[in-house]
Parts: sequence; structure tokens; C-alpha cells
Amino acid sequence: MNLKDLYKKFRTIFEPGPRSYDPRDLGLTAPDLKKKLQLSQLAQMKHHSSASILTRFIFCVLFACLTWDSIGGGVMALWVGFVLMHSLAGIKSTDDFFECPDVEKQFKFWKNRSLQMVFVSGLSFGFAGFYFMIPGNTEVQMLVIALIIGVSFGSMSLYACWLPAFWAFLPTVLLPTMVKLAMIYNISFGVAAFWVGIILLILWYFSTRLNEIYSLSLFRNFEKEYLVEELVQQRQAAELAKEAAEMAIVSKTKFFAAANHDLRQPLQAMGIFISVLEAQVPPDSKPLVDNLSQACNQVATLVDQILILSKLDSRSIKINPTTFSLDEVFEEMKIEFSSVAETKGIQFVLDPISATICTDAQLLERVIRNLLSNAFRYTSSGKVVLRARCGLKDTLVIIVADTGNGIDKSEKQDLFKEYYRGKSGYQAKEGYGLGLSIVKKICDLLDFSISFRSKKGSGTVFRVVVPLSRDLHQVKLLNKPEHSKSFFSLKGKRILIIEDDPLIRRSVQALLEAWGAKVKVAEHYDAQLAAEIVVSNPLDLILTDFNLGPGHLTGLQATLRIRSAVGKRIPAIVMSATPREEVMRHYEEETEGLNFSEYGTDLTDLPTILQKPVSPNEINKAISRLLNTKHT
Repeated sequence: MNLKDLYKKFRTIFEPGPRSYDPRDLGLTAPDLKKKLQLSQLAQMKHHSSASILTRFIFCVLFACLTWDSIGGGVMALWVGFVLMHSLAGIKSTDDFFECPDVEKQFKFWKNRSLQMVFVSGLSFGFAGFYFMIPGNTEVQMLVIALIIGVSFGSMSLYACWLPAFWAFLPTVLLPTMVKLAMIYNISFGVAAFWVGIILLILWYFSTRLNEIYSLSLFRNFEKEYLVEELVQQRQAAELAKEAAEMAIVSKTKFFAAANHDLRQPLQAMGIFISVLEAQVPPDSKPLVDNLSQACNQVATLVDQILILSKLDSRSIKINPTTFSLDEVFEEMKIEFSSVAETKGIQFVLDPISATICTDAQLLERVIRNLLSNAFRYTSSGKVVLRARCGLKDTLVIIVADTGNGIDKSEKQDLFKEYYRGKSGYQAKEGYGLGLSIVKKICDLLDFSISFRSKKGSGTVFRVVVPLSRDLHQVKLLNKPEHSKSFFSLKGKRILIIEDDPLIRRSVQALLEAWGAKVKVAEHYDAQLAAEIVVSNPLDLILTDFNLGPGHLTGLQATLRIRSAVGKRIPAIVMSATPREEVMRHYEEETEGLNFSEYGTDLTDLPTILQKPVSPNEINKAISRLLNTKHT
């Protein structure tokens, strides 16, 4: 060990640094941690100094009373007065320290001032030990030694908080006393130094141990403060992130609501106009109209998938559970995909069972529809099967199987990712890689489980497991009648159309009139319309948009008022680009507390809600279902 190391080791005895603590744990550098630790040690010493100063002064007064006659009143009075003034100055210094607004920046000043106060205090007791040690008066000598030893050991716990104060106080107290004793008793300098060293060593040892305990306690407090500060910052950051996420969700919800309406409206009009055009064009122009219809359908499908995927990602979609029969869903799929199967020359096999389930019907339909769309897209020959079976533990298993190309093993892990099409997808040159991603997100949302198995070149089988409610689930084999592919005739039916968009209003009017209906149109509901309806012949059906423009009643409100005016539960269809859950919320608000008992029927019956864009087939089917049901 060289002299430099010895010097460093000797220096740490007088002012040890926090070398056993890792400043990185507190986000500090080593010098900053040392300064912070010393400042806290000084503050801790200051905190306890007033009580210690008062105790020492009381000892001084008792000592003066006991030795007054032996030592002399004049000198003793001066000494007690000095101790009193210094004690008051020490208490004042402590108050100034804690009232200082920026102690950390003035640490050097307070460090030097505190050392000066401690050093002077030590000198005052050192003076007493030297001057009051009267030769030949054993009683006074014992009292002086008791005072010095008592002050030294009593101050050890105080100055152990901050070791520089320890070395400024104890040597100045002990050395003068030991020198005077050596002078009185003719003790050699070596012996006196030895005993002074022993006493200082004992005091130093216990003081350093106490200092380590104090320092460790302070460091642990620093850690707690740092962790609490980190926790507060992380909590604030989490709250800010949460607020930002909530604002983003609100903004996305507003955007999707606007996009929903603005994109679906023209697509709705295009689809209906194309349907009317198909019935009127000559045979040589039919391929052109078919291509136009196919392009319109592709755009509508893409818009619909992007909007529903965005709503699922932003968690702005709401589940609307209803109780319904699964065979109705299968019938919907049969009607929708039979023409696709016929066009591609493949077999579409349905193997249904009748099951009453409680879930979101629209989302379940979308799951099945997307799986069937994929199956037909990638199957060029053979068949596509839609089957339902009873599963284990009150579950229903919906199976969609095909004899298409199958899925390569390397693609299985990416199958449910957004915009992933795979090799078969690029070969088919159709689709956008969104269908299965939407299926997976909806299944997760509804607590369904989905799995698949596939063999390259042999086809794919998807299985969706749907939980059944114990009190609702009823399952039986179902034989479905063949569905007629012709449109339901509306000949002689009186239908009111309320739509603020002129393009959609004209297209729906043309479509219904092509089916034989007598159509009355209105841009919005008002008193004049209500009067015309009451005076004219009763209506068979109301077909209305939900949002009829600012300052006007919604389609739901218009329907309820028309029913109230004629006193009859007129069947109604609400076609809207507004999300279904929003329409349902308005319906619940509008019908809450209404009482139509005087009419003998419930005029608040929920209209059929169709989400734009709606195909002519869906409109005709909805009208057929309503008009084939007896209404009073």
C-alpha cells in the first residue's frame, strides 16, 4: 500500500464517504451522493443539537454550583455566561439552518459555520478541564473529570451523525484536560498521549459504528424517496398515457362514426341503382353491369372490413347480446352464398342444427360470413360445408370446411395477422388479408375459441366454439325447406320512405317501385307529413334513415310519432350508417317511460335495423319478414 492509499484511508477516518453505496441506485453520481449524504447528516445533527446543547448547559450549571466556592465566583460566572451565550447562539444557528430556503446550495457555508460552533463549544469545555483542574483538590478534580467524560461520551451519539463535528469537538475537550492532569501528577507525555489515544479510539470506534448505522438509514431513506418519486412519475406518465389513449379512442370513435356515415351513404345508393339497372339493361350490356356490380361490392366489402377492424382495434365496438336461433343465421348464409357456389360450380352443403344462443348476432354472422368468403375464394372445385354440432360442456361448434388449396405449414402462424394473404391469396388475386384477422378479433371479443386444421392440397377446416347459455340452450336436428331465390313481391303495398339524402331516396324509391310498391317519399318528418298519413290510406311499412339531418327528428322518433298518430304498430325498417349500438341507445332513451296502452298494442316495437350499405336482397328479405308477420 503506497502513501497515497494510506492518505486516502486516513482521510476516510475523519470524513468517510458513501463508498459502500451504489449511487446509480438513486440516479446520482458519486460526488452528488456524497454531498447529499453529508447534508442529511448535518441536518440530522442539527435536528438533535438543541436538546443536546440544553442538556450540556444544565450540567455546566450543576458543575458551577458544586465548585463555585472552590474555584471562585468571578471566573465561574464568566465561564457559565460564555457557555450560555454560545448555547443560545447554537440554538439560533440551528433555527437559521432549518429556515434557510436553499441549504443545499449553501452547504459549504453551513458546514464551516457548524464546525466553528462545535469547535468553540469543545474549547469551552477544554478550558474548564484545564483551568478548573485545581491541584490538591481531589473533589474538584473528580467533578471536572466527570464533567469532561460525561460531555465527551454524551456528545458521541450527537456528533456521530456527522464525523467532522466529532473530530472538531472531542479532541478539544479531552486534550487540555489530559495535559493538565499530566502536569499535576507528573505523568510522562507518552503515557498521557497513550491514554488520550485510548479514549479517542474508543469514542471513535463507537462513533464510526453509529455513523455507519445513520448513513445506512439515510441511504435507505434516499432509496425510498427515489422509488416514491419514480413511482409518482411513472403513475403520472401512465395517467398521461391513459388520457392520451382515451382521447385517441374518442377521436377515433368520432372519425369512424363520420367515416361510417360518409362512406356508406354513396355505396348504398350505388348498390341500389346498380340493382335497378340490372333489371333494365339489354342482354348485351349485362356483362358490363355485372362487372360494375362486382366492383361496387368489392369496394363496399373493403370499406366495411377496414371500418370494423379499426373499431375492433380501438375497442370502440360494443357487444349487443340478443337471444336468437342459429338456424336463422344458417338460412342467411344459404341465401347469400348459394349464388356464389352456383357461379363457381361448386357444391354448398349446409348441415345445421337448431340452437337458441345468446350473443351478438351481427358479430357472429360476420365471423361465419368471413370464413365462408375465404372458403369460396380459395376453392375452385369440390365443395364448401357449413355445419353445426353440439360440443362439450354446453358449447356449440360451428364448422366451415372446404376442399380448396389448403394452407402451407409455414403460413399457419401468420394466418390471423392483418393484411396477410399467403400464397393462396396471391394466386386467387382476391381479398385484402383482413377477413381472418377480423374473425380472430371478434372471437376474442365474444369469448369464442377458434382453431383450424389444414393439409396442403386437401382443404381447410375452421372450428368456432360458441358457449351456450344453460337456461337457453336447446339443440335439435333441423331440416330446412328450400328457399326461393325470387324477390318478394310488393305489389299494392304502401311504403313510406324518409331519407334526407336525395341520391339514396331516389334509388330506394326506384327499387321498391320496381318490386310493385306504392311509394311515398319525404325528406324528414314534420306535422304536414303526419297529417297526410292520417288522412290518406294507412301505411304497410315505414323505411327510414336514422340520421335525418340537424334540427330534425331521427328516424326512430319519426316512426314512433307516425305510429302514435295512426294508432297502429306499423312495421318499420331503419337503414343507417350509424353504428347499431348507437341506434339501440337512442331507441332505449326514446321509449323509456312511454305508455301506449290506450291503443291496445305496443307501439314501441323495435324497428328492424339494417346497417348500410344494404343489398337489395337484404332489403327485400327484411320487408318480406315484416309483412309476412301479422301486425295489429
